[in-house]
Amino acid sequence: MSIDKELREELRQVADSMHCPPDLYGRVRQSYQHFVNEKRGRSPMKKRMLASIAAVAILIPSAVFASSYLADEIFGSVKTIEQHGGSQDSYQEIEGMLQVAKDKLTEDELKEFMELFKQMVQLKLKMTDEKGIKHEEKLTKEEQQQFEQLVSMLAPFFEKINGAAKP
Repeated sequence: MSIDKELREELRQVADSMHCPPDLYGRVRQSYQHFVNEKRGRSPMKKRMLASIAAVAILIPSAVFASSYLADEIFGSVKTIEQHGGSQDSYQEIEGMLQVAKDKLTEDELKEFMELFKQMVQLKLKMTDEKGIKHEEKLTKEEQQQFEQLVSMLAPFFEKINGAAKP
């Protein structure tokens, strides 16, 4: 036998003849369980924290870009305005004006403004051709009167939005 094997065998015999108090086994087992439980509780918490930070970092900017346009409530989409001679720029201008209206008008005023503005835009779209030229003769007499009434009803809102009216 080699010296390593002899030494190993001798140590095994001495270890077998040793007797530890039963209390020591309990304390070692308890210490090991405490260590394992502490390690389990810490790691998933770190992972959850990192996952939540990553989710927030991704979701907040995407929510800003994905928020619905107020102009979509009026036109439905950019394609509608483009079919009547408008452009992406004019759509963005209207969206900007509606965002200003949202900031300057109260909630009730904004609801009323959006409803009246939508009616006016529908009439404008009806009288505008695909090149963006207005043909008022496309509207019936009642629609022309309704259009004029809507313009007069919207005038105070536009003054307030543009800052001409005193609060």
